[in-house]
Amino acid sequence: MRYYTLLLCLTVHIACFLSEHIVIGQETATVTAADPESATSATTDESSAHDEEQATRSTKEESSVTGQSQKDAASSESDDSKKEKLETEEEPFQAGPLIDLFGPKLQSLKLVDETSAQISEQYTNEALKGKNVIGIYFSADWCGPCRQFTPELVSFYQKMNKRRGQKDKFQIIWVSRCRDVNSHYQYFTHMPWLALPPEEATGARGEMLSNKYKVKGIPTLVLVDDLGQTITTDARNKIPQDKAGIGFPWRNPLSQIYSIVFPRPLRMMVKLHLDAVRSKLVHKMKGLFGLGKK
Repeated sequence: MRYYTLLLCLTVHIACFLSEHIVIGQETATVTAADPESATSATTDESSAHDEEQATRSTKEESSVTGQSQKDAASSESDDSKKEKLETEEEPFQAGPLIDLFGPKLQSLKLVDETSAQISEQYTNEALKGKNVIGIYFSADWCGPCRQFTPELVSFYQKMNKRRGQKDKFQIIWVSRCRDVNSHYQYFTHMPWLALPPEEATGARGEMLSNKYKVKGIPTLVLVDDLGQTITTDARNKIPQDKAGIGFPWRNPLSQIYSIVFPRPLRMMVKLHLDAVRSKLVHKMKGLFGLGKK
């Protein structure tokens, strides 16, 4: 009997021991099963945060690239607009007798203050538009008679351009005979009219004008009309004799009748025709005498 009692107690103890270990094992399994989920969740959260950070960084980089692209595009458009502006500011085509005489550009000078001046260039056809009489003034700063005559010419020039019906119809172009550029611009400050650029005045163009009008000395003032036709080569002596400009521009009677009878378009047509005939004649003469051959 005692044996069965001991066996029963032993069985109960074994059952209790096994039940405790089973519960502990279940709890351990539950905890173990829960831990991977927590780790997975933590890993997922970290991965999501990393992905969000990468996405933010990528967005910033894309925004930066887009901004840089926009800046580059704006810069390119600015360069293109500057290029188009430069192209539109190309020199206009100019032709005619006044271009043949004076070239494409003339200079003007404006005093800024007592010690400085501003030089600007103008296209010849624009600068001489509407001028009926154009003076070609050969003068230099080192010439005593020139320094005496220039103030007198300035006064006469201003007076003629204020006359009723002839306002601003008279222009003068100075052909410098100064020895250097500094002297040229210093002397130019005393003149309210236009001038050939110094390199043109002392170069081939100045020599051509001097030969064309047979300039023997300075000062010399030649007057031409708006077609470049000579009115007088002795205006230098006409001005002291007619300071009021009553006979200005001192055309000879035949040329005055010619200018009245033939309007400007017709005179222009006749001049172009005569120039073409003269050019052909010179070309034929060179061919006959072999002057065109080397």
